[in-house]
Amino acid sequence: MSELNGKVGYSGGSMEGDGGQNGFGSVSLPIADHFGLQADGLYTNVSDRDFYGAGGHLFWRDWDKGLLGITGATLQEDDIDAGLVAAEAEYYLNRFTLAAGAGVATIDYDESVPFIESNPTDFYGSFGLRYYPLDDLMLSGTYVYVFDNSLVLGELEYQTPIDGLTFFAEFADGENDYEHALFGVQFYLGKSKSLIRRHREDDPASIVQRALYAVGTYGAEYNKNGSDYVESQGGQYDSGYGSVTIIGVGNFGFEDLIVLPAE
Repeated sequence: MSELNGKVGYSGGSMEGDGGQNGFGSVSLPIADHFGLQADGLYTNVSDRDFYGAGGHLFWRDWDKGLLGITGATLQEDDIDAGLVAAEAEYYLNRFTLAAGAGVATIDYDESVPFIESNPTDFYGSFGLRYYPLDDLMLSGTYVYVFDNSLVLGELEYQTPIDGLTFFAEFADGENDYEHALFGVQFYLGKSKSLIRRHREDDPASIVQRALYAVGTYGAEYNKNGSDYVESQGGQYDSGYGSVTIIGVGNFGFEDLIVLPAE
């Protein structure tokens, strides 16, 4: 990697049908020739729930060839603990970047329910392609497989004439009707350079955001199974408090409530 660098950013939009906003940042520093360390942080508010995340990377990088590293993240909410550990790799080919990751993801919900596993541990894998039609413009697509669910991400990022300031948009579509559409701004800290050089010389992509999306995709499956289960029991799925037993979870955690009928 190059010198000490980092970034801070904000995004907002729709996350699984609710308004969401994210604040995030990363800082990277060299520890030896071509080797670096990075720390990631994330705060997300969605469905009146607050998520806090932290992550780290240990990596080798050559700006003209690629990146190899080990990364991990943890994510907490009042009722959820989640984690992700993975190997990550990038390969640079002219204006294209191939990116891949593979590892293990885990979620632990405070409450057990009969319709889905409440503390799953499963495979995480991702493969993406980034293209830079201009030095300051990136288009990317990524496929993510986690907790037996598929997710497709599309992203655009543009560095403005104000060096280091970028605008971006990210769209996602996954199984169980998971989706999000986020729009944001980032500011890169470090030497003046083009966007493609920032992505290939400085901090790797944040792992905490991937951990958040893993929770979101599993939460969508949780909601779908919960709704089907309650209907099979003669109950109803509602966003308000019920009069009998509340046992459920909602989008990105515990928002909607599953209400069982009285006996």
